[in-house]
Formats: sequence, structure tokens, C-alpha cells
Amino acid sequence: MSLELDRRLADVGTRFRIFPQPRFLRKADGSGPLFAGPETVTVSVEPSAMQAGPGDDRMFVVDAIGKLPYNNFFRPPFRGSARPPVQPGEDGHFDHLDPASREFSAATMYATVRRVLDIWEDYFGRTIQWHFESDFDRLELIPLIEWDNAQSGYGFLEFGFGRKPNGTIDHDRPFCENFDVLAHELGHSIIFAEVGVPGSPTDEGIDYGGMHESAGDLVAIVASLHFHSLVDHLLDTTKGNLLTINGLDRVGELSDSREIRVALNSRRMSDVGDQPHERSLPLTGAIFDTMVEVFQQDLVAKKLISEDLRTRSTNLPGTTHDLADIQAGFADAYAGNEAAFKDALLRARDYLGRLLAVTWSAVSPDFLTYHGILRAILSADREISGGAHAEVIRACFAWREIAPVPTSMLLRQHTVAACGFMAGKGVTFAADDNPAGSLIPSPRANGSATVIRS
Repeated sequence: MSLELDRRLADVGTRFRIFPQPRFLRKADGSGPLFAGPETVTVSVEPSAMQAGPGDDRMFVVDAIGKLPYNNFFRPPFRGSARPPVQPGEDGHFDHLDPASREFSAATMYATVRRVLDIWEDYFGRTIQWHFESDFDRLELIPLIEWDNAQSGYGFLEFGFGRKPNGTIDHDRPFCENFDVLAHELGHSIIFAEVGVPGSPTDEGIDYGGMHESAGDLVAIVASLHFHSLVDHLLDTTKGNLLTINGLDRVGELSDSREIRVALNSRRMSDVGDQPHERSLPLTGAIFDTMVEVFQQDLVAKKLISEDLRTRSTNLPGTTHDLADIQAGFADAYAGNEAAFKDALLRARDYLGRLLAVTWSAVSPDFLTYHGILRAILSADREISGGAHAEVIRACFAWREIAPVPTSMLLRQHTVAACGFMAGKGVTFAADDNPAGSLIPSPRANGSATVIRS
């Protein structure tokens, strides 16, 4: 599992440096950057197998010159002019690159995508084969095109830049250095590979679209928790009270106050429509809540917090006084137990990663519903923990109003009479109820049983 991932890769993989969150984010008091600098990560590819670019047998970077965004009529592979590929240092690693350089941005894009893929292949316990493998053997990564957007597509990821308040391109905020945005886009590729796409033209895919966006956010959240600097900052800030607004739940931060979506949200199914990003919020919230509940239950089991504190933090009364008391309780519990809190959070992270991998391996894309995802998650929990967290999962999804729709056949009652059983008369059958020639029970006046076969 992922608690062992970095130890396995430390001596065999290739080193890069990447920022755990965008470098432009500032501390709450405005005194400086939120993170002092990039963090060293090790990807699974050995230096001897690493290619300039960077690249490997699964993906490669091409720093295109003058490229327009791909569209329905312009697809990979890119055959235009490109800048020279980024070279490793003399030791075969890429952690020597200057964070102020274009080469660093290109290497960051590769390292982020490779790192996120390593993490999720660890949770799946196998290689994730690309959904575009029938046409391409490698994912094309294009880091810095002159565009105020980013996109993932069939065989590629390409990224531009953020926008300034006046709407112009902000070259100081390249999307290829935004870990969350990159991880989210790779999440779409993972879902295409592992879940697939609806096969029926009559399938509107409403919940499928919401699931796709939710999965992208969850891939990013779980992957970001593999940065020790981010985990330490998160716990030092919240003292373990994760049901507050914190750095973890803001996915794809675009500025100090703006992000793509918020995982810690109060949206229920009755609050959202069919638009995929909006519809994703209740599902992401239910799954995020599940991870927090598992984390806090572990703290209770280890006698690090009380059951009363866990309950109060889960069912927030909402007043300033109550919130202050809850936070003070977590602060007292966290002091002196920092390592134990971190261990519990990392275990909850890995439980969620494995839970999602098993779930996504099992669900069908055809006529997918959130209720179907809930059942798949419960099944995955039985496989992973013997069903230890079933009640937590049910409660988190119930609060989000994720249940069979009122018109679902799952809710249809089946009376004894409808099944052909008459009081004291057993089972009866009728020919006119049997268009396909199967055995169909139906009440008959004389109580006899007649079998009609075509």
C-alpha cells in the first residue's frame, strides 16, 4: 500500500522537485509563500530508463512552439517545432533544475503526472492501461502553450496559463505547475481506462458525468496527501479537525481565494442540477466525509480524542462558541500526539485510495447512478475492511440524499398476490400473461395450476 510506496522507490526511482500547491499561494497572515519551495519526489522510473524530455515508456513531454490547442480536427501526435527536450543531471535525476526556468515547468508536468499515476497504480495493485492504447502507446504532455486554459483528451494533456483579473494571460501562473489541476485531469484518464464510457445512445449519463468530475477531484485530493509538507501544514493548521475549511478540500486553487471546486461542501442532491461539475459536489462531499469519519474514528479507537468530541465535530451546531470549543478540544488532543494524528490521517488516506480503486474497478458506465456507486463502495468496503465502515458510508451518503430515485424499480413493491400466490390456493398460471412462453403465475378462479408453453 502507499505508506510503503516512497520507501520502495527511494533507492531505485528518479528524483524531481515539484510544488505541492501553487507557488503563488500565501500564508494566511500574508507573511510569505504558503510552502517554502518545491518538494523532492521520486517516481517509479529508474534513471537508466528515463528519457530526455522528460519521458518514459508511458508518457513524454514535448514543449511545443507556437502550438494551438487540440480540437476535433487537430489531434495528437504533435508534429510541429518544439524546444529541446529537458536533460537529466549527471546523476540521471532532474532535481537540479532551477524553479525559475522553463525546463523546471516542463519537468514538473512530467513528474506530477508520473507521480499521480504511480500512486494510483499502487492503490489498484496493477498497471492502469491507457484508454487510448489502440492508437498511442504513450501519453503526450504539452506544458506551456499560449492559452488561458488547460485540457485533457484522447492521448494528451496540454496546459496553458491562468488569467489576470483583466482577463489576459498570466504567465506567472502556469497550469502545468498546479498539482491539483494536473492530478484532476489525469483522474479523467483513469476513469476512462477503468470504468469506460456508456455504450447506449439512450443513456444520458447524468450521474456518469458527475462521477467523472468527482473522481478527478478525489484523485487530486488523495494524491496531494502524499506530500509530507502538505499533510504537516494541514494538521498543524486544523489540529486534526478536518471538518473545517482547510487547504485539503480546495481543489485546483487558482488564487489565494479562488479554486475550481470545494470538497468540503454542504451540497445535497436536492441542491444541484445536471451540470457535471455542480452535480459532482454531493458525491465528492459524501466520499470526503467518509475519509474524515474514518480518520476520526481511528483517533477515538486510539484514545486520542473522545467520542463526544468526534460527535460534536461531525454534527456541527454552527455557533461561534461551539466551533471554538470544538477547535480547542482538538488543539488539546493534538498537542504531543502529532505523529499519531499524522499516522491516522495517512491510514485514512490509503483506505480511501484503495476503496476508490476497488469501486472504480467494479462499476459499469452504462446507466450509472450515484446509488449504484454507493452499493459498489459498500461492496469495496466489505472486501477491504470486512464491512467495518459500512455504517459510516451509509450515513455520509444518506445525508447527501444519495439513494434510489423514487421511480426506481428497486423501490417497487412485490406483493404475494402479484407473484401469483392466492391464500390457500398455491400458485396459478394464465396463458394470456405469457407472451414469451415462460412460466408466469396468475390467479385462477378454480385455484388450479396450468402451465402454458409455446
